[in-house]
Amino acid sequence: MSLRAPSLPFLGGPATGDPATIRTPYVFLGIPFGPPYAPEDLVVCADAADAVRASAHRMEYDTMWLSHDFDWGGPLFPDGVPTVTDCGDVIGDVRDPDRIWDDAGAVLDVLVADGRVPLVVGGLDAIPPMVVGAFEGRETVNVLHVDAHLDFRHERDGVTRGYSSPIRRIRDLACVAEVVQVGMRGAGYSGDPEVADARACGNRIITAWDVHEHGIASVVEALAASGRWIVTIDCDGLDPTVAPGVGWPEPGGLTYAQVATPIRALARAGRVAALVVTELRPALDVRGATAHVATRLFMNVIGLQRTPGAAHPAA
Repeated sequence: MSLRAPSLPFLGGPATGDPATIRTPYVFLGIPFGPPYAPEDLVVCADAADAVRASAHRMEYDTMWLSHDFDWGGPLFPDGVPTVTDCGDVIGDVRDPDRIWDDAGAVLDVLVADGRVPLVVGGLDAIPPMVVGAFEGRETVNVLHVDAHLDFRHERDGVTRGYSSPIRRIRDLACVAEVVQVGMRGAGYSGDPEVADARACGNRIITAWDVHEHGIASVVEALAASGRWIVTIDCDGLDPTVAPGVGWPEPGGLTYAQVATPIRALARAGRVAALVVTELRPALDVRGATAHVATRLFMNVIGLQRTPGAAHPAA
């Protein structure tokens, strides 16, 4: 495996290119791209992880470890010692984009085997199955998918592991129990057959309008009471007024608070196994707003889930 070292480690924590040496509970990792449909798919999100790192630095979160944060009721790192290590970015060969699946999997396999919680910034939405796949044969997990689109195509243009298919590929894994999909709206590449297939697999689909009309409590209530959750967020699941740095902005999306609420509930219970953010396009972002949203979502997991697998004292 080969990793590119970060110039600004996330939240000012330690950085290493050897995942086997990490001892912190959380690991920040960039995966720049997955199998593409077109050449531009390899570059449009390639610097997304660096944008998130830069956002944390710009907001001075990497120096405010002992400042009181009202989102979790205290400092991010109460002992002054970071609980997250930056593993850098997986180096992918654009001439062999399918290989990044194996290269990313090799890094994630070490992290998950050692009990770390991956905090991943991906390229387009082909990345989540790489993360979920690291749990295969180790642990049964649930998946919370926030997105404007269903992403349940079996293939598109002959590509079966592209960004139109991640939830279908996740459903291929034996380690996956519950799948809850939130924020769907508008039209995407999935048709009526894909919607029927997703529901036949047991996926619970909660549209953006369901959330707006019935409240975010409907999402929290849909989360299974057993097992840990991998949360995967396509940035276009959020409203473009909140996350403008996306390629397919659709009005009527979720607010930051609506996305953060179920994540915070899972983190308080110690049940976040991984958090993945995809489809962040820095070149389309406005004053780093989308990168800042991603940064705060990662920080909420770190701040509320002090010890993965254990409930927060305030829960």
